[in-house]
Amino acid sequence: HPDLASDPSIVTGYEGPFSTAGPWSSDGCGHGTHVAGTIAAIGSNDQGVVGVNRNGQLKLHIVRIFGDNCVWAWGSSLVAAMNECVDAGADVVNMSLGGPWSSAVEEAAAARITNDDGVLLVAAAGNGGNDSYLYPASYPDVMSVAAVDSNNDHVYFSQYNDEVDIAAPGFGTESTCPSSSYCTKSGTSMASPHVAGVAALVWSRYPSKTNLEIREALEQSAEDFGTAGRDNYYGHGLVRADLAEFYLDTGSTARPTVSPTPGPPTVSPTPAPPCDDNPVGWFDSDGATFNCEWYSVGSNCEDYGDFYEREGTTANVACCACGGGTPLDTPSPVPASPSPSPSASPVKKSSKAPSASPVN
Repeated sequence: HPDLASDPSIVTGYEGPFSTAGPWSSDGCGHGTHVAGTIAAIGSNDQGVVGVNRNGQLKLHIVRIFGDNCVWAWGSSLVAAMNECVDAGADVVNMSLGGPWSSAVEEAAAARITNDDGVLLVAAAGNGGNDSYLYPASYPDVMSVAAVDSNNDHVYFSQYNDEVDIAAPGFGTESTCPSSSYCTKSGTSMASPHVAGVAALVWSRYPSKTNLEIREALEQSAEDFGTAGRDNYYGHGLVRADLAEFYLDTGSTARPTVSPTPGPPTVSPTPAPPCDDNPVGWFDSDGATFNCEWYSVGSNCEDYGDFYEREGTTANVACCACGGGTPLDTPSPVPASPSPSPSASPVKKSSKAPSASPVN
């Protein structure tokens, strides 16, 4: 496919004894090609779509277990496929597949691969539109991915249960398809590679982190939707590469939605000059809760003021509480002596450089 890397040093596949489904480089139903494009379609090449990892350098190892009809495969083939990915040196394994029956052998393999081999396993939560479990996604050592639409609403078919860990786009997803074409598909199979792709992207920037640390960063930094906190529909929330990077840089969890109790007031010898937030009524990219009043509490300006840009500005530039805003003209005081006090120029806190660039 012209939008996928073809260099054999980058893209490899398995054609060993258990690979009875057909050549790894052939895709009879388009499912695997679509998943690959979501993870790694090349950007800046004037071709159809852009993957999460767009530089054409992400190594992919393809293990095919479905025939051309993409209907079913043996559980033993799935375990063998996971082991093959580990043997090939994979850091992240995406499994856009699943079934309703759990297997002690599969679960033990997932636990071993996660805890002994240090590989991050990601799988589709399921398309049944109910609260039943799908496997391998619902094994504890696998990240279960739910689907959302372009409005970040939970999609009706996406399964919901207490094993759902995180959510990603999975409705009307355009990606690569066989015969150098493009097509649109929906399903948690489309959501799972978004998370696997983000995991690979973030991990490439923090190669010393473990699989469990990357998983924690993705979950703790996910953008919260639905019921506050983790819920069965979105898990921890929508995967966000930029917020995962911020989490790994700062060790900070998702921002509080309830203002913390402020400490003792600091008495300033000189009152701050009058000021208007600019623009008036500004709030950041995470919504109206995070306005200049929210930033005025505690160390929110210092911790978050250079992030979450909206309307071309951040809190440290827009909010008076953070040292930004627009100073108002201060009327001259009535002098207490023949020589009036000089008028003080308002000091504006400059915006500090962010500690990390957003992940593209």
